[in-house]
Amino acid sequence: MIEACGATPVKYAGSHKCCGFPVITMNRETSLRQAGRHMADALDAGADCVVTPCPLCHLNLDLQQPEAAKMVGRDLGLAILHLPQLIGLALGFEPKQLGMNRHIASTATVADRLTGATV
Repeated sequence: MIEACGATPVKYAGSHKCCGFPVITMNRETSLRQAGRHMADALDAGADCVVTPCPLCHLNLDLQQPEAAKMVGRDLGLAILHLPQLIGLALGFEPKQLGMNRHIASTATVADRLTGATV
């Protein structure tokens, strides 16, 4: 799906692993550490963003990113897109039309890769 939208998938260790959302209410530290490692692995592999089909993954990886960064001891700043947003970009919608300006983690890196797009 990512390739069909004109993007290049990046393979990394956590790409098919759980984001940590299911355990956030029982063990917040474990959830945040899992999310932080997931995003750090994606960054280390050269990803500009993470695209997730699951709204709960999107919620955990975007909303909790500042806290997850503290848990893994590094800056993350990784844009997290929900799959419908990637599809919308591929169809020519502007990032702001897709709500990308409302994310916690900046989506500017994604917008910068699109010609003339601003968030």
